[in-house]
Amino acid sequence: MRITILTPFLLLSMTACSSTQQEPVGGGRDAHGCLPAAGYQWCDRTQTCERSWELADAANIEHSAAEIKAYCEIIDSDLLSDDDQ
Repeated sequence: MRITILTPFLLLSMTACSSTQQEPVGGGRDAHGCLPAAGYQWCDRTQTCERSWELADAANIEHSAAEIKAYCEIIDSDLLSDDDQ
């Protein structure tokens, strides 16, 4: 009697502890390893994942999609130092 009661419980316990890997909710990363679900996007200028509102504050620019995009895009003239111009 005792075995018939414990057997379903043991089977259920083993099934619940299976080692199936599941992606965490909001854990998808982009090509650069940034977490878009957490507000991060890649910035070529800084070569890091940035949150747009934090970048806007740090770079002293307007927090808009156009300003962030313009700031993060690398333009050839931005790569020239003052000595090269």
